[in-house]
Amino acid sequence: MPRSPNAPAVFESLHPSVPAAFLLGTLGVSMLAVQPVYLVFSLAGGLFCSLLCRGARETLWALRWQLPLLLLLCLLNPLFSASGSTLLFRLAGRGVYLESLAFGACMGALLLSTLLWLGCADVLLGPDAFLDLSGRGLPVVALMASMTLRLVPQLMGRAREVEATLDACSAAGEARGTGGLRGRAARLNGVLLSWSLEDSLERAAAMRARGWGARERRSSYRPHPLRPSDAPGLALVVALLLLNALLAWVAAGQWRFYPSMPTLLPWWGYVPWALQLLLPSLLVLRDRLIWWRLP
Repeated sequence: MPRSPNAPAVFESLHPSVPAAFLLGTLGVSMLAVQPVYLVFSLAGGLFCSLLCRGARETLWALRWQLPLLLLLCLLNPLFSASGSTLLFRLAGRGVYLESLAFGACMGALLLSTLLWLGCADVLLGPDAFLDLSGRGLPVVALMASMTLRLVPQLMGRAREVEATLDACSAAGEARGTGGLRGRAARLNGVLLSWSLEDSLERAAAMRARGWGARERRSSYRPHPLRPSDAPGLALVVALLLLNALLAWVAAGQWRFYPSMPTLLPWWGYVPWALQLLLPSLLVLRDRLIWWRLP
């Protein structure tokens, strides 16, 4: 399965279900455990993994719009949810409470950590992991999902190309000026729609020529059977996920934002969660150390 050059080589020797289960489980626990320590650990682990896998430049470029979104969620929640017991100040006669501010910060951290882990999953799993995992069992769903994910950036690139062409064409500029912004949008949508319809006909003909749907069960030119050597890794991942899911349920059940927040205390249950979040980063570091030591 082709992967990004930044992905750890250890994942290439495993069945795709092993890293997929790990990353999906990490995302699930990160999104469901609304507890400050879990969210801070998830955010720090996702940022560290993103810096190693995607590089500092791409990570900082993504944070350029993600950090303002986190700040916006943090500041807007006290304005819409005036709840809590610790009044900080009043703004236009409306109280701003510490608990509401903390809840908004946690929601922003949850969103930012989810985006970071999704970016890491794209690098660690590779572009064909979804097809490899679900192509034989759910061929139509896998095909639709992969085509949708591919068409979104393709349409955005084509939209920029059409915009540049319209700006460079003086005749199109005169026609565009008569309709204003609405005419420009209609012209852009019309070109994109006709372009997409033409591509859909060509894609359908290509799939028919390659025998799509000729058999009841879809074949695969690159099979990935689950080997006995993959079982220990998958079992370890599942056990770690189940342990952290149970610990996160306990931690989240004992935490509340309203009407007042309890005091955070040191707890051994945070250690397995930190280990799970650091596991892909440690694999990347180990892989790079091995390459650096090679003569």
